[in-house]
Amino acid sequence: MTHSRYSTALRVLLLLVLLASGAFWTAGVTDGLKSRLDPQHYVLEPFHIDPYTHALQVLPMDPVEGEMPQDAIVESLNGQGYTGLGQWNLTLRQSEPGDSMSVGYLIMDAGPNDVRGTVQVKLLPQSSEPPMTHDKVMAWQYLVVFQLLPFCCLLIGCWVVFVKPSEPNAWLLLGLLSVPVALFVGPGRAGAVWLFLQDSYFTLVKSMGPALLLPFAIYFPERLRMDRRVPWAKWLVLVPAAVCSGVILWGIYARTFFAHAVPGLVRPEHRASYNLGILHMICIGLYVVLLVAKLRSTSNADARRRLKILVVGTAIGISGPILLLLVLPRLGFHGSSHTIWLDYLGGIIFLLAPFTLAYVVLVQRAMDVRILLRQGTKYALGRATIWGVQALLIGILTYHLVVPLFGKEQISRPELLQIPVFLLLVFGLRVVFQKRVQDWLDRRFFREVYNSEHVLNELSREVSRFTEIDPMLATICQRVSETLHVAEVAFFLREGSEFRLHSTTKQAAFDERSATIRNLMRSAAPVRLYREAPDAWYFLADEDEKDLLDELGVELLLPLQGRNRLIGVMALGSKRSEAAYTKSDVQLLQVLATQTGLAMEVSELAHSLAKAAAQRERANREMEIAREVQERLFPQRLPQVTWGSIAGACRSAQHVGGDYYDVFPLEDGKVGLAIGDVSGKGISAALLMASLRASLRSLMLDRPTDLAELMGKINRLVFEASDNSKYASFFFGVLDPARHELRCVNAGHNPPIVLCRDDAGGWSEMIIEADGPVVGLLPAAVYTEQRVTLRAGDMMLLYTDGISEAMTQENEEWGEKGMVAAASGDGDETAGGVLARVFASADCFTAGAPQHDDMTLLVVKIDASTANGA
Repeated sequence: MTHSRYSTALRVLLLLVLLASGAFWTAGVTDGLKSRLDPQHYVLEPFHIDPYTHALQVLPMDPVEGEMPQDAIVESLNGQGYTGLGQWNLTLRQSEPGDSMSVGYLIMDAGPNDVRGTVQVKLLPQSSEPPMTHDKVMAWQYLVVFQLLPFCCLLIGCWVVFVKPSEPNAWLLLGLLSVPVALFVGPGRAGAVWLFLQDSYFTLVKSMGPALLLPFAIYFPERLRMDRRVPWAKWLVLVPAAVCSGVILWGIYARTFFAHAVPGLVRPEHRASYNLGILHMICIGLYVVLLVAKLRSTSNADARRRLKILVVGTAIGISGPILLLLVLPRLGFHGSSHTIWLDYLGGIIFLLAPFTLAYVVLVQRAMDVRILLRQGTKYALGRATIWGVQALLIGILTYHLVVPLFGKEQISRPELLQIPVFLLLVFGLRVVFQKRVQDWLDRRFFREVYNSEHVLNELSREVSRFTEIDPMLATICQRVSETLHVAEVAFFLREGSEFRLHSTTKQAAFDERSATIRNLMRSAAPVRLYREAPDAWYFLADEDEKDLLDELGVELLLPLQGRNRLIGVMALGSKRSEAAYTKSDVQLLQVLATQTGLAMEVSELAHSLAKAAAQRERANREMEIAREVQERLFPQRLPQVTWGSIAGACRSAQHVGGDYYDVFPLEDGKVGLAIGDVSGKGISAALLMASLRASLRSLMLDRPTDLAELMGKINRLVFEASDNSKYASFFFGVLDPARHELRCVNAGHNPPIVLCRDDAGGWSEMIIEADGPVVGLLPAAVYTEQRVTLRAGDMMLLYTDGISEAMTQENEEWGEKGMVAAASGDGDETAGGVLARVFASADCFTAGAPQHDDMTLLVVKIDASTANGA
C-alpha cells in the first residue's frame, strides 16, 4: 500500500473514531443536561439495582404501592424476567413520570421457603418544580466546564491525527486526550445494546488511557535508549493492563445482558479493577520519571525544547484548574454568579495541556519555553493595548461628539454633521490605525502577516520580468526576509562542476558530487534540514559540507530547477521567531524557486546568445581581417613581361582558404611560378599556406639552382611547422623565356596542363605529372626536377582541384576536360581573358550550387608574335 493510500485509510479510521466518540459524548451530555434543565419531565430512578447481586436498594421516598423490603433480589420487570442493567435502563427510558412499573422480587433465607412477591412502583419526576435560575446557571456552567472542554480535548487529538495520520505519537495523543470525556461525561440512560457500547467505550478509555502515558513517554519525542536495549520491558505493564481491561469489559457485558452470570465475575472483576488501579499508578509514575530522565540525558536540542514545553504546559494546564476549582472553593470562593468566572478561567487554563501536547507533536522545530512565553505574552499584551487605545479614543469621541446630542429637543444642522464626522473618525481608527499598528506589531514579533501568500505569489510573477540575475536575487532575498522574517537567505549558483555561493564577501561552494546537491538533484523537491532528526542524506555528507550548512544555519533547501538540469540552490536559515517552516511556506517558496530557476535559465540564455552574437561579430571581423591579410599574400601586381601575359586568381570557399599561388620575377628575366593546395579549410589551412609562401620566398633568396633540393627543404620546413594531419600539394617552376624552357618540381599537385597550338589551329595537351609526395606529410622526401620546352603560342594552366571538381547540385563534376574546353579559344586572347572565361564557364556549369572548395587558377600564355624574338 502506498503512503498516500495508507494515510487515507488511517484518516477513515480516525473519522470512525470521531463519530463513535461524538455519539457517546452526545448521549451522555444530552442525558445529563436534560436531567438538570427539565427535571419535572425526567423519570427519577425509584431504586437502585446492585449490578453484582441484583439486590434492590430502595430510596428514601414513598413511590412503592405495597411492601418491598431492602436487599430483595429483583426477578422481573413489568412481567418479564430480569436479564440485566440493559433491561432496567430501557424500562426507565420508555416510561413517563406518573407511570407504574411492576417489579417482581425474591427474598432469600426468610424461613423454610424463599418469599417471592410483586409490587407496583409509581415513577416520579426528578423534581416537581421547574429549576431555579441558579440551577440553570449551574447546569450551563457544568456543560461548558466539565463537558464541552473535554470534547475540545478530543477534537484537538483528532486534529493532530488528521495532520499526521502515520505518526504513532499522534494516535497515542488521541488516546490520552480521550480520557477527559470518559472522566467527566459518562454514559447516559439507554437501551441494552447502546448502554453496553457506551459503558464499554468509557470503560476502555478510562482503563487504557492512563496506560498510554507509558508508551508516550518512551517514544516521544525520541525513543528511549533503554527501550532499544530491552524493548520487552514495557509489555510487563501494558499487557497486564490490557488483560485487566478485558476482564472489566466482560463484566460490563455480563451485567448488561446476562444477569445470571454476574455473581461468578464479582471477584475477578474486583481484582482486575484493583490491579488496574495499581498499574495506572505505575504508568503515571514512570511517565514522570522518564520525562525527567529524558530532560537530563537527551543530547537533542529540539527534543529537549519539546519536553520542556510539555512539562510546563501540562503542569500549568492541570494545576490551574485544581487551584481554581478545588483549592479556592475550600478557601471560601464557592461557585456562584460572582465567582463563576473562576470555573471558566480554570477550564480555559485546562485547555493549555492538550494544546501543549498538540504543539509538541505537530511542530517540526519547537521554540524554547522562555521565548514562547515571552513572545506570546508580549504579543497578547500588544494586541490588548491596541484594543484599549482604540476603545479609549472611541470613548473620547463619543463623549465629545455624540453624548452632547442626547437630551436636546432640537438639533441644529451643524450639530447633525457631528454624527457622520464621528462615524468617519471611528472608521479611520478601526481600519487605518488598527491595520498599520497591527502590521507593525506582527513585524515586531516576527509573525507572518495574512498577505504572505499574496506577497510571495506576486514575487513569483515578478521574477520573470528580470533580465539580470544580480538584482533579481537581491529582490528575492529582501522580500522573502521581510515576509517570512528569515534571518539568512542565500543562493548557490552553478559554475562548472560546483555550486558557488552568490556573494561578494564570502567564498563557499558545494561540489556537484556532494550529498546535498545529489539529494536535491534526485528529489527535485524542497529539503528540510533539522539536525536533531536529519534525513539519511545528511549522514552521507562530509564534514566540510556539514560545517558549511551549519555556518549558514540552513534549515530549508530549495532546488532552482532549469528545464533539464539543476542550475542553483536557494538556502534559507531559521526564522527570527524560531518557528518551523509550515507546509504553506514550503509550497509558496517552491513555486518561487521554480520561477526563479526558469528566469535564471532565460537570463543565462539571453546572455549566452548576446555573447555568442558578439563572438560571432568579433570572429567575422577577425576573419575579414584574415581574409584581407591573406589577399595581401597573393601577388598584388603580376610581373609585366614582353613575351606574353600572366593572370591568376583565387576564390576562397570561406573567408580564408588554403589555396596558394604566386608569381615573382627572378634574375635574367626569369619568372617564378608557384601554386599549392593545403589540406583542410579555414584559418588553419590559411596559416599553413602563409608558412608555405614564407618558406618559398626565404629559400629563393639563396638563388637555388636545384629545384628538387629546394622542394625537399620546403617539405622539411612545412613538416616541422605543422602537425601530422596537415600537408600541402605544391607545384613550383622557373620559366626562362630566353631559352623557351620551364624547370619545375611537382609535389603531389594537380598536373599542370600545357596547351600547344598545332598547325591546323587546334590544341594539343601536355601533362606535367607529379614526381614526389605532398609537402609536410613526411619528414624527408625525394623530388625530381622536370624540364618542359615551351613554344610560341603555348598556354599553361596551373590549377587546384576546386576548379576541376566544381560540382552542380546533383554532384556532377566539371572535370579537367571542361576546364580545358573553356580555356581553348581565340589564340590572340590574353591570359586574363582566358582566366575570366574559365571562371565564367565553371559558374555556368555549377548553376548557383554552393562552392565546396577553394578555386585557384594561374594562366601563363606565350604570344606567337613575341616568342620567336624571345
